[in-house]
Amino acid sequence: MITELQSAISNAPNRKAKLRRLSKVEAVKIKVERAALLFRGAPVAICVSAINGLITAAVAWSSVDRSVLIMWTGAILALAIVRLGFWLHYRFKSPSGRNLANFARLHVVAMALNGAMWGALAPIFAIHGILGNGFLPFVITGTTAAAIVSAGASWRAVLAFTIPALVPLATVYALFGGASGAAIAGVVVFFALATAYLAVTTQKMIDRSILLRTKNDRLFKALRKQVDEAHEAEQRFRALVESSQDVTIIFSPEGKVTYASPSVKKSLGGEIGDMIGLTTKEVVHPDDMPVFRAVGEQALSKLGEVMTLSHVCMRNRGGDYVELSGRLTNMLYVPGVEGFVFNGGVIEPTHGAHKHAAE
Repeated sequence: MITELQSAISNAPNRKAKLRRLSKVEAVKIKVERAALLFRGAPVAICVSAINGLITAAVAWSSVDRSVLIMWTGAILALAIVRLGFWLHYRFKSPSGRNLANFARLHVVAMALNGAMWGALAPIFAIHGILGNGFLPFVITGTTAAAIVSAGASWRAVLAFTIPALVPLATVYALFGGASGAAIAGVVVFFALATAYLAVTTQKMIDRSILLRTKNDRLFKALRKQVDEAHEAEQRFRALVESSQDVTIIFSPEGKVTYASPSVKKSLGGEIGDMIGLTTKEVVHPDDMPVFRAVGEQALSKLGEVMTLSHVCMRNRGGDYVELSGRLTNMLYVPGVEGFVFNGGVIEPTHGAHKHAAE
């Protein structure tokens, strides 16, 4: 158990760990989880693009040729419908890694087409002489930010939208934006670079989180396996002890009985519960106490070693002593036991009298 836990813990990535030299299983796990995140975020990106398209059409309705604006808005909405159709198609298919990977590839292509459509707004605004309207950079950069939020699991998906959306915008403003065009173009370029950096770092953070969760799952499985095995071993041990004819008694470090096997009832008489809580002075014959203590002291210094008790008399329910022979084992540091374990059997008395260990 310790080896498995140490292996799982040592393989856990730290905050500064680089995602290199991953095993094939880890690489596939990260790829599939990343594709699953893209899949879950796709509806957000689709809805944001469609809503922003309608808002843009409403704002530019009186300033742009309406036929051009209708064509552009129709293309944005048509692409959104197609993307939503692809999403629904994979939504009802089996959630396999291959299907998620296929969707991720289509999603990146769709993000690139969507970015190109938004980038086409820049020359449209330039032709109609409304580049001075600050709404255009605002809506495109806002849509780009939404792309980061919805597709941050893949820097390729983010850049697939960002590059075709922002490059035309920066170029048009630099060439036709007048006195403030160069400044606006510079801001757009800076925003594009910041977006690229954020996309790469976001994916790395997500990859580390996925890998760490994978390691945690492995550690949890190792722990659960060991707990199950320990529980099964405990059940087997308890079954063996309770079916054995030998007497098994566990004494706490303070000398109190914490467990008595069912065979105690037959050998010593009385109910098992009657013994729980009794001290060694109440159970062991006074003449045998020095030897019992001496053996206990030897067991205390030798963890797990079995110390022999040739004869020891223990009191039964009726007050009579029964002669036993057995072993005393120090299991103070064994979880679930944490005491001295006496295990032995009844010795038939000779000539009607019990022989004490002290004799």
